[in-house]
Amino acid sequence: MDSVDPTRAFVNRVKRIVVKVGTAVVTRGDGRLALGRLGALCEQLKDINSQGYEVILVTSGAVGLGRQRLRYRRLANSSFADLQNPQNDFDGKACAAVGQSSLMALYDTMFSQLDVTSSQLLVTDSVFRDEAFRKQLSETVKSLLKLRVVPIFNENDAVSTRKAPYEDSS
Repeated sequence: MDSVDPTRAFVNRVKRIVVKVGTAVVTRGDGRLALGRLGALCEQLKDINSQGYEVILVTSGAVGLGRQRLRYRRLANSSFADLQNPQNDFDGKACAAVGQSSLMALYDTMFSQLDVTSSQLLVTDSVFRDEAFRKQLSETVKSLLKLRVVPIFNENDAVSTRKAPYEDSS
């Protein structure tokens, strides 16, 4: 039988695909980046984009990546005495700021190797209450998609006013 399951028939009409990857996908159990998973994800998104679909990626992981980078930096710059009293009190917003640039650099590098252009869009809950912002964001996303650019969204945890933006929001 070649009949399409009616609950999946809408897939033939889909133009845009939004993929959300949480911190558990972006990072390994030890907090380091899951490079294999991210590489495979970028390849799959490239293939989908090449088939004519509009692709939007929503990612988490900046806070965890930033925390891991700051821990490594602290360890590399610590004396033996410092190592006797380890501190793990990194500010979540600082972790987000450090990790966001690293995360985007990685996505940019991976997509560039596949001849795909990506872009970064950082948002917070509060900006969506502003109608002018929503309209401008929509226009920007439409322009990017028309150019076959993959927009990559993340919450701007470094400036978010949510109580605990440094926890994974996925």
